[in-house]
Amino acid sequence: MTSIPFAQPGMAARDVSETFTSAEIFNSAIPHPVTEDFPVAADVVLPAFAVVGLAASGLSLAMATLLYAPGSKATGRLVFSGVGAVDDTITIGATVYTLKAAPTTVAGQVKIGATAAETASNLIAAINAGAGAGTAYGSLTVAHPDVSAQSDAAGIVGLVAKVAGAAGNAIATTEAGTATAFANTTLVGGVDQVGVAPIGITTAPVVDTDAAQRVAIYRAGNFNPDALNWHASFDTDAKREAAFRGAPTPTNIVVRKRL
Repeated sequence: MTSIPFAQPGMAARDVSETFTSAEIFNSAIPHPVTEDFPVAADVVLPAFAVVGLAASGLSLAMATLLYAPGSKATGRLVFSGVGAVDDTITIGATVYTLKAAPTTVAGQVKIGATAAETASNLIAAINAGAGAGTAYGSLTVAHPDVSAQSDAAGIVGLVAKVAGAAGNAIATTEAGTATAFANTTLVGGVDQVGVAPIGITTAPVVDTDAAQRVAIYRAGNFNPDALNWHASFDTDAKREAAFRGAPTPTNIVVRKRL
C-alpha cells in the first residue's frame, strides 16, 4: 500500500457534477490517505472518487451497494465404509479418480490403503495434488480445478468448491463401488453473493481498456460524502456515513459531512 502525501490537508478540488463543483474531498489528514492496487475486469468503467468493493467473482472492482450478503461455497462429503476395491471410481465434476493397488504415473489413480481412513487420505492428497505423488496417487495427477478436499473425520472426505456461489451446486459427485457413498449427487449449499461491500474509493476514473487492469483505490482517509460518487442505494447521509463501518482490514475510511 502507498501513503499519499498532500501539502494542504483537507484540500483536494475536483468537479463532481454541474451542481457540485470544487469539492473538498478530504476532511482532514487523519486517518492519512493510503492506497492499494486492485484488479478491474475488462469493460468495467468507474467514475473518480467512487465508493467501490469487490464483485462476487473477487476479480474486479464494482460500485459498492448498501445491501450486501457474502456468498458461500458449495460443499460435499464422501464416506468410505471400507478400503475400496481395485477400479472403484469416484467422480467429482469432470475428474475421475480410480482406486488401484499400486498407482502408476496415470493421472487420477489413487492407492488403496490398509484402512478406510488411509484410502480417504490418499484421495484427499490426489484432489489437492498434495504430498504423495507417485505413491499415494498417480504422479501425473494435478489439483482438481473446482474443489479442494479435507478430512472431516476418519474415512470421510470433505469437499469444498474453490469459488463461492450457487454455480458450485452444479459440481457432480458420483461413485461406483461398494465401499464409498456421497451424501448427495452434487455439491450443495453454494449461495451467490448479494451486492458489493464497500472497501475503498477510486483515486481517478477507471476507463474501459478492453483488457483487465489494476488500479489504485483509497483504503484509508477522511472523506466528505458530498464529494464522492455513490451507488443509488446509498440515498441518505446516514447510509453514506455508515458505509465503511465494519469494513474489512485494512480499510480505515471515515465518511462525515463537512462542518
